[in-house]
Order: sequence, then structure tokens, then C-alpha cells
Amino acid sequence: MRRSWWASGLIATALSVVGCDSEGPSFPTGDLTAFQEAALASEWAVGVTYAVGTRVTYQGRLYECRQPHTSQADWTPAAVPALWLDLGPSSGGEPDGGSGGTDAGTGGDVTAPTVGLNASSSRITAAGSLSVMATATDDVGVTRVELLENGAVVATGTQFSRAFTGWEQNGTYVYGVRAYDAAGNVGTTTLTVVVEIPGGPPPTGKRIVGYFTAWGIYARNYQVSNVQPAKLTHINYAFSNISPDGRCILGDPYADIDKGGGWQGEWDPGALRGNFRAFKELKRQHPHLKLLISVGGWSWSTHFSTVASSPASRAAFVKSCVDLYIRGQYPGVTPANGEGVFDGIDIDWEYPVGGGLPGNSNSPADKQNYTLLMQEFRSQLNAVTAQTGKPYLLTIATGASPDLLENKQETKKLSDVLDWINVMSYDYHGAFEPTTNFHSALNRVTGDPGASAGFYTEGSVSKMLQLGVPPAKIVVGVPFYGRGWGQVPNVNNGLFQPGIPIMGTWDDGTSGPTGVFDFKDIKNRFERAGSGYTKFFHPEAKQAYVFNPSTGVWIGYDDVQSITAKSDYILNNNLGGAMFWELSGDDGSLLDELARKLR
Repeated sequence: MRRSWWASGLIATALSVVGCDSEGPSFPTGDLTAFQEAALASEWAVGVTYAVGTRVTYQGRLYECRQPHTSQADWTPAAVPALWLDLGPSSGGEPDGGSGGTDAGTGGDVTAPTVGLNASSSRITAAGSLSVMATATDDVGVTRVELLENGAVVATGTQFSRAFTGWEQNGTYVYGVRAYDAAGNVGTTTLTVVVEIPGGPPPTGKRIVGYFTAWGIYARNYQVSNVQPAKLTHINYAFSNISPDGRCILGDPYADIDKGGGWQGEWDPGALRGNFRAFKELKRQHPHLKLLISVGGWSWSTHFSTVASSPASRAAFVKSCVDLYIRGQYPGVTPANGEGVFDGIDIDWEYPVGGGLPGNSNSPADKQNYTLLMQEFRSQLNAVTAQTGKPYLLTIATGASPDLLENKQETKKLSDVLDWINVMSYDYHGAFEPTTNFHSALNRVTGDPGASAGFYTEGSVSKMLQLGVPPAKIVVGVPFYGRGWGQVPNVNNGLFQPGIPIMGTWDDGTSGPTGVFDFKDIKNRFERAGSGYTKFFHPEAKQAYVFNPSTGVWIGYDDVQSITAKSDYILNNNLGGAMFWELSGDDGSLLDELARKLR
């Protein structure tokens, strides 16, 4: 039996320590280097931030970090190959790493296992399941077999299956097998499966992202059953809250997971109910529809700066969000019933560095920490993908101020991590200001006192493009509501005139006068004949407005003509699609127009 290079390395090291000269035994440089790296590598530990290329030891093996991440207790190198590349034994042998290996003390075995790989189909043209089966033999013995999908390990063993449910999963999938023997030799092969399920994508390939509000099921009586899935590609569920100790928590447990819906067995122990169950059932019928949990929002951005401030707080926060919404670990719900509701996470931090509600935590470091937070989200979501074989979406809703985009967050670096960015290109103006103005103008408007700040949709998009954000990752926000003022003088049809806040559609004694009106309310009350209001459409803003000189009420908003213009802008500039706030504000006509133009 040939002596192990590891043993030889020990002898060489010992000779060096006692001062012997360099004329001792000679060893292959690669073998000695491999041993030295293993000896210098730290033992893997929980709560450590690892960079790409970092090497650790774990259970007698040497691993190299594939993706930057902060380690969690259940993310051991052996359990999550997407994060760690197995380089082989950390003692007693040289790194295997797929190189073919040598004997590692096994008697000179240099022959890799013989492998084969078959799939139930090489081309999938209808929804169904795919099975991948591997074979592996070796003259000494196979110790481990891994199956990979597009480079990520998806199974340990010789079989893997997954479902393809709709056109949104179309693409090329490369499956591979890796078989190891005791000497570290690795046999590999791959095959390709093409998925071409009819029915999409939409002709323009654009996203239509609508927000669903948990509280909409109450006074507004907008239920999941009211959603028109054929006209949407994605829904953002608003919102998840953040606890003072930095964890994702349900925003409204009753609405989210408890409200009965008439499903069979819904009151059994561990069953899922509420809006989450309703959306899970809706997605079964419409598999193209993707649901993301939106975290934060205007009211619940209090703790973002704190959770983003350190590697440990970022890791803990992200893990809590992933466990809750991706792994389905809802309070009182069996995870097997809870998983599968959400296809991704949308972060709505209002706002990094400053702004938002009084009392929000903030810091100048938010600019960089926001990027680090999203990198942590991507890393942990990728780790789940490695276990489930399912990709997960990661998006944000960003403020539209050009100053924020350039100076308060690293917008380009964020776009590198995210699937896309939803731009809140609305609320540029409102009754929080003393002058009437368009709150979601498309273009710069002549005479607009806020135009120099770039407070209009094209100004925000241009800034993002200037910063290097790919056009396809820019999803333009459109409002399904308007903003109005009262006591407006009859000058210039009320545009750019002084005004005061007025009571909007849903304002009450606690909210005060916000001047926010649902589109359907504007249409029913202010556009109707005999209302006393005159409707105008501004050729530069591409927004509608109504004004009544007798009541002094002025309201600016998007109508169907506005949606047409903004859709054309999206198409002409090759942008990623449209996002809107929110589903319950529409009478159906705005979403119909978005779908007509972008689907």
C-alpha cells in the first residue's frame, strides 16, 4: 500500500519544526498545500459571516464557501452544498474537489466512479412531474451520490423529482450527478431538459404586480376571491410587521392565518386558514401567479435600521422572515400545511437614512447596510432553494425621490441582488403640502414648483438608469388612488394653487384628513354627470384631475388614459412592468387596461 500523502506531510512538517534541512523527503506540492490549508482552516461555527473562498473544517472534512452568508445552526456545510463546496477530508487525505483524487490512504485507488443519468423526459410541453434517475458504480465502492439542478445540489441519492406547473417555469434545466468513492475520486455527467409549457409568458414579458392589503377584508370587503389572477403576474401581500427584537411577525394573525374560509379540514389541529390559505388555494388554480410577502411599509418600518445594522442582527432577522413565510412556520400551523404560500419576499423600507414616521430608527450607515441586508436575504433564500429546488423572488419597494435613489441607498448594488425594484412613483405631492399638484405625474410639467427636484415618474426612472439599474429591473408604480385638497381658489382650474387637507375615502376621526381617494370613489362621486366637477387630463403629467370651483375641491389621479400612457412609457423604454397600490381601490377598469397593454 502506498503511504498516504497526509502522513508524508506530517513527517515533512515535523522535520521542519526540529530544524532539519530541505534535503528531506520530497512530496507533491499540491498535496502538502492541501494539508496546510486544512490545518489552518477554522472549524465551522454558528453566527459567523463567511466570505466567498473562506475554508473551514467540519466533521473531518474541508469546505470552501461558495456564497457570502452568515451561518445558522441548521446550515452546516454538509447540509447545504449550495453554500459550501466539499473539498474532501481535512485530515487523512487530499482534497477531492472533483479532481479525480488519489488514494487518500486507500491503497492507490485513482479510478472515479462510473455514472449514468436519465430523465423521464428531455422536453416538457405540459404541466406535470419530471423524474431524474442516476446510476453509480465503482470498483471499490460508492460513498456518496449528489444530484444537481443548474449547479445546485437538490438531492443526496440517486433519484430526484419536481413538478413543472406552468409557462413561468419555462427554460433550460441542466441536471448533473456527482458520485464519490472513499478515495475522493468523483464521477460526473449531465443532461439537459427543456421546459416549453404553452400559455405564456405574456407577449410583452412585463410584470403586473398588485398589492393586496390584509385590512382590505374588513370595511373594504375586498377578499382574496375578488382577485383576478389572469390579469396579474405577482401579488405583494401587505404587510409583515417587525418585532422590537428584530424578527418578522405576522401583521394581522386573524386575517393572515386564522379567518375561516370553508375549506375541508380547516379547523383540524395545525391547519392553515385565513388569507394565506385562500391564496394558496388560488395559486393551485392559477399556477402562474406568484405571491410575495411585503415586509414593513409606512407604518412598520420602525426597526429596519436596527435589524440591518450588524451581521448578527441581519442574519437573525432574515432567518426569522424565511422561517415564517418561506418555510411556513406560522404560529399554531404545521409547517407542511404552511409552506408553499409565498414565492418570495418584498422589502418596503420607508426609508433608509431618514424620513418615514417619527420614531423610526435610522442611521447614515443605512445606505450600505441596506445592501448588506438584501445580500443576506439572497443568501438565505438561495440556501432554501438548494434544499427545495424552488427559486424564490427577492424585490423591494423603493422611494422615488432622485435624492434617495442616489444618496440614501446603493440603488445599483441593490439591483444586482434583487430580481427587480418596484418604484413608488406616486405620492410625490399630496395634502401634506400646501399646494395642489400631481402626485404621480409621468413627465415634467411646465410650471410645476417641484419639477426641479425630479419629482415625477420619468425623473425617477431616468435617475435609476443613470445609476446603472438595468431597465428590465425597473417596475414602475402607478396609483389606484388620487390625492386632493380643499378650499382651492378658482385659478388655473385649481392646479398649482393653495389648498388644505380634506377627508378622503376612508378617513375617519383617527386618521384625520389625508385627502386620499380610491379611484372607484373618484369615478363614482366626482366623474359622474351632474356632480358639479369638471374632469381634465393634463398632456404633460398624463394624469387626470377634477375640480369644482364651488366646493373648492381639487383631486389629481390616474385614470384609464393615464394607465395607457404609462404602459406605453414602460413598453417604449423596455422597463420591467408596472406595480400598483392597491387592488381594492380599483373598479376593475385600471387593471383591465394594464392587462390589455402589458399582458
